[in-house]
Amino acid sequence: MTVPPVLELTDEEEEAKYYFTHLFDALNKPCDVGTAADLETHLPSWFDEDKFKRGQKFYTENRFGILQANFCSLLVLLADPKGLRILEHTGKSSTTETARKRYVSTFLHMSDWYECELEPGSRSWKSLTQVRRMHLSASNSAKKRTLGFISQPEMALTTFGFMGFPLVRPHLLGIRYDNRDDREGFVHFWAVIGFMLGVDDDYNMCLHRLEVVEMICYMVMRYVFVPSLQLETPLLRQMVGAIVDAFTPYMPFVSYESVMFLTRRLVGIPGYQYSVDMKKEFLCRPIITREELDKVTDYMETRDGYRQVKAMYRAIFTDKLRLYTVKELPDEINQNYLETTAAGMNGTYTKLSGEDGDDQRLKAAELQLRELLGLKHNQQLIITEVEDEREWSTYMNDSKLKQLSARDQTNVRVTAQTLNLCYTTIGRFANETTLSFILYRIRRLQAK
Repeated sequence: MTVPPVLELTDEEEEAKYYFTHLFDALNKPCDVGTAADLETHLPSWFDEDKFKRGQKFYTENRFGILQANFCSLLVLLADPKGLRILEHTGKSSTTETARKRYVSTFLHMSDWYECELEPGSRSWKSLTQVRRMHLSASNSAKKRTLGFISQPEMALTTFGFMGFPLVRPHLLGIRYDNRDDREGFVHFWAVIGFMLGVDDDYNMCLHRLEVVEMICYMVMRYVFVPSLQLETPLLRQMVGAIVDAFTPYMPFVSYESVMFLTRRLVGIPGYQYSVDMKKEFLCRPIITREELDKVTDYMETRDGYRQVKAMYRAIFTDKLRLYTVKELPDEINQNYLETTAAGMNGTYTKLSGEDGDDQRLKAAELQLRELLGLKHNQQLIITEVEDEREWSTYMNDSKLKQLSARDQTNVRVTAQTLNLCYTTIGRFANETTLSFILYRIRRLQAK
């Protein structure tokens, strides 16, 4: 038997790996406890006003791309199975009207953070206090209904949703990224915002040096969002559809399919590489071992909130790169599948290597995954495992674009080209003018 060589990690990879594994050791640690009256709002001891304002300036100079990233990040964060169920429980995001109120409100809160002074009594200060209290209320309510609570890892990953893509995928967003001080200021800004929203310093990814923060972001993309965004559940489709419908009055050409394409393109899922510079596509190395990931999923196995969707997390947290596709079975094949399932054949998805244990447990996991994905009797989840990671790039293309309607293809092309125009003076001016009009409409409609 040949023993594979031990991967020698760089200093950045070592530090990022420690953070990542340490973060998931805190799945049992709530972001906040008690009631709203127990919360204290204050600036962190390491707050640097100059860096914070530089982060705000970075946003001002790159609003168009950063807000596009934030819109896609809403979809990315909804791909967390447990978090999505907590959000559904609040009853404030499932319909077009409730989603419009929630996410327009989210945008206005975020605008206050970016544009206002952060000091006691300011709009930004009041906004952060209000958002933190809302999170605590939702967490306490979900816990009472055995849906779990909002944990430190979940809030830390929410931070990624706001700063991750602008930091490590700026070239797809028209964001200028040639000034290190600007980028460090942006990271510090979100370190402060994370603290103000209840993220402990131990789990605040933005408190590391820039190269480590970037590596953490790449790890989050590889081990969390690349797999989770491929596993599309009916609940995810409902929630994302509500968001898209909610923003149609402001952005009339968006659709569920085009937004999902652009989001998966941003994450780097193969098949969505339309107008992408392949030399800039980066996938972090397999830094986390199977045993370390199993430790995370084993913890989830019996915990409220995770237990109900544990099959999803088993599919997400893996050391292997996987491609997930749903295949329609012809009637004759489907009939054979129905006849052999009782005999122990695996017709839901390819049995994954390393999934040992009791046959009944494995079958129950497959059935749960099938139910969560909303697969019909004639659908099968196909999993392609990429054994040699050097082959990952061979799967990258823009084949998924051709599966969209003509209108959605046009929307994707126009959006990608519009973002690229941010690198020209005229394009930047045109995009900022359009964005200012959209923001004006959002604020005006919200005021009614």
